[in-house]
Amino acid sequence: MTDKPTITGRENGPLLVKHLKRLTAADGREIEVKEVMALCRCGGSSNKPFCDGTHNENGFTDTSTVEPAGKDKIYSFEGKISLVAYNPRLCSHAAECVTRAPAAFDPTRRPWIEPDAAEREKLEEVVSACPSGALMIANAGENPVQLVADAEGISIQKDGPYHVNGVEMDRGPTAEGGSAEKYVLCRCGLSGAKPFCDGTHRDAGWKDN
Repeated sequence: MTDKPTITGRENGPLLVKHLKRLTAADGREIEVKEVMALCRCGGSSNKPFCDGTHNENGFTDTSTVEPAGKDKIYSFEGKISLVAYNPRLCSHAAECVTRAPAAFDPTRRPWIEPDAAEREKLEEVVSACPSGALMIANAGENPVQLVADAEGISIQKDGPYHVNGVEMDRGPTAEGGSAEKYVLCRCGLSGAKPFCDGTHRDAGWKDN
């Protein structure tokens, strides 16, 4: 037996989470955890983040019926010292990059990432804070890597996905550069990359209430 936290997707049903040590709400408060929990991923539960069986009524399926949003391709942006890479398919639009280092990450600009516009320490902070692993970093001319935060557990993004750190799932990443240590799971039921989030919640205007 092991008490290592795990996530398993039930067929056309919730995410079954075992041995989780930490579950954090969108407002930062700690949610009481149990040894086994069923987290909603159909978007319809009236007891979010927990499943209340609504998936049986709203026709939720755990397979995607639409194409994933964002191209599954790693784009590299090289500065004099640092290289920052980005895969749109992994992005959940948490906007940590824009919030923490707006000079280096500006979606209204082309190219939208300019590594030289921020100190290396700030770039590493951004890449570490990126919940989906869409952002990677390296020295100029080297291969980019993920930076994984130390905190183990699941946190909930307001009107967005589950942010997962250090919790083993029953399936690995499906996009290039994806990490099994840091990833985001769909909570709205609309993603084209289920069980992973592809940012569709933002485009669809999904709300968790």
